[in-house]
Amino acid sequence: MKYRREHGTRNPVIEQEEKSILLAVDRALSSSSNSQTIGRNGELPLVDFLNRYLPPTFKAVSGHFLTPKGNISPQIDVMVLDSRYPLLAENIDGSVLAMLHSVVQTIEVKTNMTSTDLKKIASDTKKIRILMNEVDSFANQESFSPPTAMVLAYRIKNKLDTVEQSFCKHSEPDKFHFDLTILRLSETDLKHQNVGCELRFEPVQAEDMPEFKEKYDVPDEYLNGNFVFGIRASYTPLSDVYYSMVQTGYYTLGARDFGFNDIGEHVMDYMSWSTARWNELYE
Repeated sequence: MKYRREHGTRNPVIEQEEKSILLAVDRALSSSSNSQTIGRNGELPLVDFLNRYLPPTFKAVSGHFLTPKGNISPQIDVMVLDSRYPLLAENIDGSVLAMLHSVVQTIEVKTNMTSTDLKKIASDTKKIRILMNEVDSFANQESFSPPTAMVLAYRIKNKLDTVEQSFCKHSEPDKFHFDLTILRLSETDLKHQNVGCELRFEPVQAEDMPEFKEKYDVPDEYLNGNFVFGIRASYTPLSDVYYSMVQTGYYTLGARDFGFNDIGEHVMDYMSWSTARWNELYE
């Protein structure tokens, strides 16, 4: 068997992982109408997959992050963390409270996404982005330091072109950029079975934009400032998600350049000694 993968081909190992995740989600959809139950059954298989495949440098969890100023984020389906940092809390259900400094990527998981979901996703991403800016080095979105954000939809209810329009309408890539990966497209969008895609905005240098628009005849609705919308089909989208997560994650850690001394200082921003004065205990 040839193990080295070639670009533009299926990854047979990840293809089986995709099928396993989709099976777990479909089982939840057929056994419950509770959105929280269905959502949790979408998050857990992904967390399990990531923690089996990610290098020890990273770990995947669900929960919230805490900022150095004491602000707590909204619930985040999946966070990829720098595993060198301690957790602030871990609940019985496995959800955690993490330090913002440890967050490398956030993932919103949708089992069967609609185009209207993207409006709320964009709003939530913006709120999270504002909280992340409390760390000075994360405020510069032109560097690799800030945590990245993505949405993983296992399937979509609407046609792909409707989702495209909603994605372009609600995205503000210069302020709170996020990519969208759809694990499986329906037969109404693509007759080829077991294919997904990625939707994203790519940056273009301002001085190159006029020539770019003329050369590729890009519709105005696919432009957002100095960003251009693009869509890419994939045989096994989960393999590309994993590839990007590892590669970008290391770029992020490299850009931050947090050493162990830095991490020790960060811990002091989130934790404190609980030493009690003896005289206070007798009052």
